[in-house]
Amino acid sequence: MTDQPNAPADFNSATPAITSFGGFEAYHETDHTEVDMRRITGACFYEVVWPDGSVETLYTSLRPGENFGWSLKVIEAAQAWRNAGGVIPEWVPPTPEEIRALMPTLTARQFRHGLLNTNTLPSEVDAIIAEIEDEFEKEAARIDWEHANGFERLHPLVVAWGARLGFTPEVIDDLWEYFQTI
Repeated sequence: MTDQPNAPADFNSATPAITSFGGFEAYHETDHTEVDMRRITGACFYEVVWPDGSVETLYTSLRPGENFGWSLKVIEAAQAWRNAGGVIPEWVPPTPEEIRALMPTLTARQFRHGLLNTNTLPSEVDAIIAEIEDEFEKEAARIDWEHANGFERLHPLVVAWGARLGFTPEVIDDLWEYFQTI
């Protein structure tokens, strides 16, 4: 039998110890009323101390049927936390605004070509900017229009453009997805 290089002599000596269990992230598959942590589906977070003394917060997903190895230690810690009164938060779906905030940024090219595909000419965007009353906001919008590398879905210029053309936020969402293909 040959020694394997880089293999720890004692695997357990390289295993961290769970020092505190922080709880669960709200997740649509997580049953926040479940009390048996072996049957929970969700993402949990906890603190460990490594043998060298370093401390780290780890995130682990738990799923029924995947209860082996390290997961058993996490489930034990989760069960102790739950038995001590730990509460799993109920998942609340994100709002449309939260979803919009996470939509991918469009390059300036994608946005400008997308506008053109909706029959919006650059001069019309200039007119939207000219209508901004606050001089600072107007100049900031002009700089963004002329020099930005990209546009976010909730950028004030995007919102103003949609409102000016009478597009609902849902229509702009659909257009945003289309603009990504340009």
